[in-house]
Amino acid sequence: MKTMTVKLPDELAVRLEKRAKRLGVSKSALLRESLERDLGRDAVVEEEPSAYDLMKDGCGCVDSGVTDLATNPKHMEGFGR
Repeated sequence: MKTMTVKLPDELAVRLEKRAKRLGVSKSALLRESLERDLGRDAVVEEEPSAYDLMKDGCGCVDSGVTDLATNPKHMEGFGR
């Protein structure tokens, strides 16, 4: 295992120490767990972004003006043929 030195803002260092004491674990263990959770999640997103991740800035930016599009069957006539 490698050793790493990290500089934290005072407020974050206090929060880390309090949580480690409350959970009964070392600050190092808590940091490792947090990094593993965060970096593990990002690795999946970086490899395979979802369609939503790729288009989230454009979702909901167009208004069709049709207020019953999802509930009125007449809008589905001829769909899928």
